[in-house]
Amino acid sequence: MVRAKVVLVEKASGQQLPDPVTTIASPVPVGALRIRLPDTIKPGTYFLKALNGHGEDAAQSAEFEIG
Repeated sequence: MVRAKVVLVEKASGQQLPDPVTTIASPVPVGALRIRLPDTIKPGTYFLKALNGHGEDAAQSAEFEIG
C-alpha cells in the first residue's frame, strides 16, 4: 500500500496519536515495518492502523503492549 499512512492508536481510548505517523513510500516485504517511538508514548495496549490516500481505514495490526 504505497502512500498509506501508518498511525499508532491507543486501544483504551481509541485515540490516534499524532506522532509517530509513517508514510509508506515504497513497497516493503510483507509484514515488515519499523517505526521509532518517541519517548512520550505511555505504557499501554496499542495497535497500528493504515490509512489509504483518502484517509480511510485500510488495515489494522494485532494489538501489542508497550511497557
